[in-house]
Amino acid sequence: MVITEDSESLLLALIPNNISDIVEDIELKPSEALLPLFECIVNSIISLNNLNKNNISDKKIVIEISRGSFPDQTNTSETKTIKSIIITDNGEGFTDINFKSFRTPHSKINKTKWGCKGLGRFTVLAAFKEMQVLSIFEDEENKTWKKREFTFKLDGSGTHKEENTTKKVRETIIELKNIYKKDIKNSTALSLEEIADEIREHCFIYYLCNQLPKITLIEHETQEEISINALFEKDAQKDERAFELKREKFKCYIVKTTKNNRKNHNIYYCANSRVVGKKKALNEIDNIFSYPIQDKGSEYFLDVYIVSDYLNKNVYSQRNGFTIPLEVETKSSLFDKDEIVAFQEIQEELVKILKQEFNEFIKQVQNKNIEDVKKYITSSAPRYRRFLDREDILRKIPHNLTENKLEEYLYKISLEEKKKVDNKIQRFIKNKEITKENIQEIQQDLKEKAKYGSDNLAEYMCQRKAIIDLFRKYLRADQNGKYKLEEDIHNLIFPMGFTNNELNYEDHNLWLLDERFTTYKFINSDKKITTVSQINSQKEPDLLMFDNPISFADKSAGDISSMVVFEFKRPGETAHNKKSKDFRWKFEELIEKYFDDFLYGKVKKNYQGDAIDIRKTTPKFGYIIVDLIPHELEEYNLSKGYKKTPFNTFYYINPELNLHIEVIKFQQLIDFAEKRHLPFFDRLFPNN
Repeated sequence: MVITEDSESLLLALIPNNISDIVEDIELKPSEALLPLFECIVNSIISLNNLNKNNISDKKIVIEISRGSFPDQTNTSETKTIKSIIITDNGEGFTDINFKSFRTPHSKINKTKWGCKGLGRFTVLAAFKEMQVLSIFEDEENKTWKKREFTFKLDGSGTHKEENTTKKVRETIIELKNIYKKDIKNSTALSLEEIADEIREHCFIYYLCNQLPKITLIEHETQEEISINALFEKDAQKDERAFELKREKFKCYIVKTTKNNRKNHNIYYCANSRVVGKKKALNEIDNIFSYPIQDKGSEYFLDVYIVSDYLNKNVYSQRNGFTIPLEVETKSSLFDKDEIVAFQEIQEELVKILKQEFNEFIKQVQNKNIEDVKKYITSSAPRYRRFLDREDILRKIPHNLTENKLEEYLYKISLEEKKKVDNKIQRFIKNKEITKENIQEIQQDLKEKAKYGSDNLAEYMCQRKAIIDLFRKYLRADQNGKYKLEEDIHNLIFPMGFTNNELNYEDHNLWLLDERFTTYKFINSDKKITTVSQINSQKEPDLLMFDNPISFADKSAGDISSMVVFEFKRPGETAHNKKSKDFRWKFEELIEKYFDDFLYGKVKKNYQGDAIDIRKTTPKFGYIIVDLIPHELEEYNLSKGYKKTPFNTFYYINPELNLHIEVIKFQQLIDFAEKRHLPFFDRLFPNN
């Protein structure tokens, strides 16, 4: 055994003292935690491909992952982080030439053929404190076999030993030890399957070029193995396409991958036969690629690998990005926009190619998206019905939007379209140019404007339908047999404790009772009579309404053309809160007392309310809304003068007091409200 050197002098002879400074210039993000591993794998691939003696099937790389601790508590991963990685290959090894290259920052030995920047080992030290190497190789010049061992550390120290060996089998073992950056370490908490998939993505370009050796990934603790090559075999190469931008030539490899658990089509930018940076989801460029491609009953996603000398020339030294602008510069900048190709231009050209390649798929997606948008408009957003026949607009709507995003997009289009119509009408009025053609054009514009008015009505009808649906829900008991309280029903119709002078039209839903009541001059909800009139009464009718002789008069006191009182009883209960089972009482007992107070009640001298003149001749209407009417109670009231209408409601008229009383069930009330709206609902919600 001959030891040619046993010191760190040879190792450090050409390596600068400021290793830590070089490492600090390498921006390694948590998302790039596996980049040191990728660098080692690529170096092994280069070493194997430089050894032309072996067939590709004989070239092997084995990667062994050893685990450490679980990530910080802020990370919910159930997988342990990586403690160390061992990469073994049977390539040419650390020959004198390769060792000299290793000792030389920015070495150019492998730059021409493989595009190596000579900084890969510094990327390793950006995550790991130490790199240990053992390499057995053949010294072809001296016809001997040698073993070289050395360490490469973050602090600049290192050891080196070289000796002859009787073992005549090429083998290089590289161990990456001790991750020292906390965020990088936490990001290595990946399962073996996830690591294998990352390696597959990073090395796919070698597979496409038939330069990929046999790669095996092993979990040290369990000895579980994954063949990276087997993952590649699941993929079928679809095609390759070439294109040119500003005299720069590009080639893209298009690969179909079985769907499995994937969600996106991906783009990979490559430089010097390796993937650079993270993949980019194709639907972020054009969301028509938000769905898997269907072919012969199977679903696929695309992996597109882009290669070019242009990318090779503009890659960062650490190969985690490019010195290329993202978008085309429209103003003066550091880039010459006539010479520099931006990623935006590459992506736009790529999308054109893919749309041509998968033309049938694109048509299917567009048609499906149009159907989905139409379905949404018809069932949930009839306010945009005018767009149902606008193929030009429907095809512009992005694909696979959530309902919130779709609503936002449709609303934006609606505003833009309405603004265009309004501007055209204003221009016509301003210019005062009247010709036959102009008149025909403005008539069409007015029709469009009318459609927007119709849409506003549709929006209002949507709100009313939602209120009706909510009312029905209130009438149903929950799983525990409990009903909503009377106050819940009351507040839905008209908020308790308010008058119409304190609320806007949109704040109540009196239309549920009758559209006529929305125009009444004064409406009081659950307030004592004495607070709204001269009458000294503590009674609180659920709803009290007065109307002037002229509905649009500007006063709410004095002569009254009609008086209306509503009384609600809680769902799930009978019409009266009598504890006994004696149903011998008349419906008017629930409501006649309010009219009596206005007719015969004592007037306060110091009153806060207005003087309201109610006479026997004043039309008075009382409505009792109940949930249950026992048969006995129904029969008793029919015997006392109540009549049954064709709609199964009950009414009673006292001609002496000009009083009309009607008894309606909650279910009937909501049925009547819905039937009044059916002409609108049938038009707006045909699927319902």
